Amino acid sequence: MTISLCIPTIAMGKESVSGLSSTNKSMNMIEQTESIAMTKSINLLGIPTFVTKEQSEALKKDLNVANYKQKDRYVHSAVQFVTTMEAGNYRQAVKFSSHALKKSISEQWLEIYWNTVLQQLQPQFGSFIGIGGAEVIESNKIHTNVDVVLQFERGAYPFTIRLDKSGKVNDFLLNSFFGPSSADPDYSNPDSFTEKDVVIGKGDFALPGKLSIPKGKGPFPVVVLVQGSGASDKDETAYALKPFRDLAHGLASKGIAVLRYNKRTFEHSVKTTADQYHTVDKETTTDALLAARFLEKEKMIDDDQIYILGHSQGGMMVPQMINQDKRQNIAGAIVMGGPARTIQDVILEQFDYLLSIGQLSPQDAGFFKAQFAMLNDPNFSGDNPPAEFQLGQPVYWDSINDIKAAKMAKQQNEPLLIIQGERDYQVLSDKEIPIWKEELSDRDNVEYRLYPKLNHFFTEGVGEMSTPMEYFTPANIPEYVVIDIANWVKSKAN
Repeated sequence: MTISLCIPTIAMGKESVSGLSSTNKSMNMIEQTESIAMTKSINLLGIPTFVTKEQSEALKKDLNVANYKQKDRYVHSAVQFVTTMEAGNYRQAVKFSSHALKKSISEQWLEIYWNTVLQQLQPQFGSFIGIGGAEVIESNKIHTNVDVVLQFERGAYPFTIRLDKSGKVNDFLLNSFFGPSSADPDYSNPDSFTEKDVVIGKGDFALPGKLSIPKGKGPFPVVVLVQGSGASDKDETAYALKPFRDLAHGLASKGIAVLRYNKRTFEHSVKTTADQYHTVDKETTTDALLAARFLEKEKMIDDDQIYILGHSQGGMMVPQMINQDKRQNIAGAIVMGGPARTIQDVILEQFDYLLSIGQLSPQDAGFFKAQFAMLNDPNFSGDNPPAEFQLGQPVYWDSINDIKAAKMAKQQNEPLLIIQGERDYQVLSDKEIPIWKEELSDRDNVEYRLYPKLNHFFTEGVGEMSTPMEYFTPANIPEYVVIDIANWVKSKAN
């Protein structure tokens, strides 16, 4: 998950800007209590993000020993980039950037970004002191990722710098959660499958992915995993949860290949944010179809049995993927906690629930409802939005505003498995499932599974409705969900 920045819309690209917004509620809200300091943002699914003081101190102790003057060229380049911004030399910082990143940022953009980062973190962590350390945290086929620790009076915060093969800064991401995460599930059998790193797409927005392939003769049916809204890695890591890792290893252990990849908004966060013409298809649909096309060439994959599993917003976009699948690669799809209605309808209900449990203030709820009222106006235009509109790129909202997944799927023929947790407060089963069933009542190749104990990320909990705090407890998707998906795929493949 990521922290959203209060960058004015005009600063999203390379245009000149005149000021820095520190009150844009649509991008970030900050609240503090005595026991926990919380940095909270609302993404399309309304999940608040926060970092505890204890986690921040743990990061400080763990990473502060790293010597950022070490000779590793990636660490050196990352630290050089951050220290140059810290010194206010944004012109030089741009020079450390890749050609692809230079197309998206400017000196002034970097200045706004850096100052906004500090403004957002200082209420929780105190004054900025400097860099506390740096280390390589991961290398994939696209980037070497270096965490540069930003040291504050009352804690530390990791700033991930993504470098290309030449050592140039190609993107960066301010992370917002670094607590414990769930272990590989017990039902995963690593001896029964292999994994290899792959690349989806090409050019400035190529994505690193991982293909899990069962051992054996093959070819195997395959499921492509497509994340929900926001910036998600290939495991769809959400605080302590890794639902796509669970699904990949669970399904591969049961004879079904799985392809998962870092989402564009995660791997290329800044370049995506800077694109004023960013759309939901760029965010989700295009890369999912590129993933399906990639699988055509894999000899261990049955190219007649390529399935899409979309979670949350990814599930909502499944019918759009099928519509745009010109090669007719998609044999069927699983909608996992996906809205049947427009995203605005779903989010407004989330706000009501979060307000009722004290996770959203009345003032913020009122602000968001007013913003969504503009979106629901039939005359709303991303090319000419109201001056008061503050929910990010208007063109993006134009692209997602009218998508009604169930109605779109009504005209399609590909088999669907629609699964839903009944404790999910983000996509309400008693609202969405009846709409799916009504719209698809004339189709005989749609199946449904409801799970009484599961939340939005398909982990178990207690109580009638889940809460955001459940996502901070390490847990796995139960095996019975994996079995249901595996059996459905195999029934279609036979």
